[in-house]
Amino acid sequence: MFSARWQIDAKFGHKQTVLELLKKWEREIGSQVGIADLKFQIMTGSIGAREATVESHHQVESLAQLEAVFAKIGKIDAHAKWGKEMEPYVVSGTSLWNIYRIVE
Repeated sequence: MFSARWQIDAKFGHKQTVLELLKKWEREIGSQVGIADLKFQIMTGSIGAREATVESHHQVESLAQLEAVFAKIGKIDAHAKWGKEMEPYVVSGTSLWNIYRIVE
């Protein structure tokens, strides 16, 4: 089992917009690729983390399952459109994926 974590930093004053757009992605794009099956969560920095940081967590059974989700997302035109809609509110260059193995 793995936890796939996508992290971005919102521009100052735009964290709420980033959160709303990420929830929009979950409803409109993630729902097309079975995101509900991945225990999808949205988190923000609080203590010991940058307040501007927004993370989405996806729990997957295998890396193959994650690859399948990525392949499906890549074929959805709305995903590319959503990325362009999100871009003005995110600090450029902060997008980061971390994959963690769940041991317990």
